[in-house]
Amino acid sequence: MKIALINPTPMDHYSPCIRTLSSYLRAHGHQTRLIFLPADTYGNRFKSSWRGDTWSHLMQLPDSMIHDLVGLVEDVDVVGMSFLTSMFDVAAQATRAIQAKYPKKTMLWGGFHPTTMPQQGLDFVDMVHVGEGEHSFLELVERLEEGKDYYDVRNFWFKKPNGKVVGNPHRPLIQDLDSLPFQDFDFSDDWTYDEKAQHLVRLDWEFYRKIIPTYPDRSGELRPAYKTMITRGCPHKCSYCGVAFNHDLYKGQSYLRRRSVEHMVGEVKQVTRMHPEIGIIHFQDDVFFSTSTEEIQKFSVIWQREVGLPFRAQCSPTTINEEKYKALIDAGLCFTELGIQTGSTETMKMYKRGMTNEQLLKAVNIISKYKDYIQVPDYHMILDNPWETTEDVMKGLRLLWTLPPPYNLLPSSLIPYPGTEFYHKSIEDGFVTDEYNQVYRRGFHTPNGNYLNFLFFLTLFNNLPKELVQFLASDRFVRSFNQRKYDWFWGKAYQYGEYVRQAQKLSTFAVKGKLFEIKSMRELKRVANQIK
Repeated sequence: MKIALINPTPMDHYSPCIRTLSSYLRAHGHQTRLIFLPADTYGNRFKSSWRGDTWSHLMQLPDSMIHDLVGLVEDVDVVGMSFLTSMFDVAAQATRAIQAKYPKKTMLWGGFHPTTMPQQGLDFVDMVHVGEGEHSFLELVERLEEGKDYYDVRNFWFKKPNGKVVGNPHRPLIQDLDSLPFQDFDFSDDWTYDEKAQHLVRLDWEFYRKIIPTYPDRSGELRPAYKTMITRGCPHKCSYCGVAFNHDLYKGQSYLRRRSVEHMVGEVKQVTRMHPEIGIIHFQDDVFFSTSTEEIQKFSVIWQREVGLPFRAQCSPTTINEEKYKALIDAGLCFTELGIQTGSTETMKMYKRGMTNEQLLKAVNIISKYKDYIQVPDYHMILDNPWETTEDVMKGLRLLWTLPPPYNLLPSSLIPYPGTEFYHKSIEDGFVTDEYNQVYRRGFHTPNGNYLNFLFFLTLFNNLPKELVQFLASDRFVRSFNQRKYDWFWGKAYQYGEYVRQAQKLSTFAVKGKLFEIKSMRELKRVANQIK
């Protein structure tokens, strides 16, 4: 059969789910067409003002994208759409457009949002996939191809022609990740939207090279990056993350699974052989460090011998130790992300992080010890938690003052996405009254406008004297300025201050003589977000 896999993606087209699924289907004799709808090409029909409680927007697909998308699925047998909650509007628009032209086309939804909201999905399509997809999707396709009944295929919810809803049980998780093929980067039938041409166009390496992220190595030279993962799952059950939902979905099974070092290295060697320009690897695993020290040391030896490229990785404070970090530095680690999230013990318990500030500081000190070998690390912090007190928030700010510089802070809003523990709690407690605007359409990296968030924003400027921020964070200023009537002002200050920060990054880039290497506005925006 011929299957179209559609994915609303970030601007870098990172889409491991449909790329692995595509490889799996092709390995079993089926044809796939990958269609990417990059987020930076959408329009916005609505934006609330900074005076509002949230800054939300409704993403709108260009008419030409919708027209071309409809044409691209004309000759396929099955259309699959995989997406996250933040891309719900895009998925709904694309789905309705395809259904209007081809009302009898077999179409299904999958991905994390439909997994958490299958009944909602059945308002749009007659098939919704829940959970891990390779085996169950293949079974559905083969049943369809053979003309057999498919309403008992596990991992699927169906709406029958008579309106009856069937929710089937789940398959066991795939424990042997080495049994799965590598991501599909053949570019044999890939499509994306070209803003210049105003059409969906064939995606080949030449076009892809313009949109993939470029990250600095230890010397600061930008290199085209390849993103992948060595794990599936996560050992943590943080209340703000949908991973806890998956733990419950697959209760009694080992949710965190890991590919062998040899399998992962094989993928990297294959993709770099196909595309030699790739110069850095970005491991997207939430918990790359979540294995034994011996396994990390084994990775280090094999990586140095077989690959030799610099790489980036994320870690959590409870999974890092110096032996692991030293081994990865030896292997070529050049950048680290770490989740801090809060400095309040009470909030830490609310988040179910399972760690202490002492553990966090130990992890930060390990990273800082090797600062000469890595780019400035990113530390994540969660803002806009409606259950936090002002003092809880200030504890997070004070914690940041104790961390050894330099570091970049990545603040994000606490958004109660479906599948997280906070989803129902925020509705029950009255913090969410308009689910679509306050959750689905809310900007994850656009914190609310208020004085406390502005203080966190000031910590993004590494050259700003810490004493100045501490002065502005004194009780007198907090009491005076942390009032709702001033939120619009601090929101604007945050917004325009971010423009200044990006300009500062680009000026640093220009001083290094690299600015003229940028050939498009799209690449300029990407670099502005990546330069450390």
